[in-house]
Amino acid sequence: MKMIKSLTVAALAALSLSACQSLPSNSTDLTERTTPVGYNTVVFTDYNLSRSWTGGLFGDDKRYRLSVTKHGQRTSATGTTEVYVVLRNHTDFDYPVEARTHFVDSDEVPADADAVWKRMTVPANSVATYRELSISAAPLKYRVEVRGMQ
Repeated sequence: MKMIKSLTVAALAALSLSACQSLPSNSTDLTERTTPVGYNTVVFTDYNLSRSWTGGLFGDDKRYRLSVTKHGQRTSATGTTEVYVVLRNHTDFDYPVEARTHFVDSDEVPADADAVWKRMTVPANSVATYRELSISAAPLKYRVEVRGMQ
């Protein structure tokens, strides 16, 4: 009888400890994975950089190492579109990341060259700016993806 009680207590303890851990990065409960694709926005494709979820054991939660302070677009001197993203590092160490920009026209059809990953480092407890220029002079929308260095 004592053996059954001990096993039950051990099983309940193991279950409660595993429930306290955060969601894995491949969980489908992460809200970023179910958000519709949007434009004129910045997304983290590496969910360890910035992620949030709903309905966890202790309620909704958000974890982030990097965040977007500001982003936007403007016309460059040559008439092309310049996109900028200001990233803030919330950690105590320099964070190497990669970012790329997808440009689309008003019908949301890809309108520029294929997006290429650009490397940059966001200094510890500081900010860094990512910039990208389009090739086309037509008005464009953008979607910037950020991930940890591969």
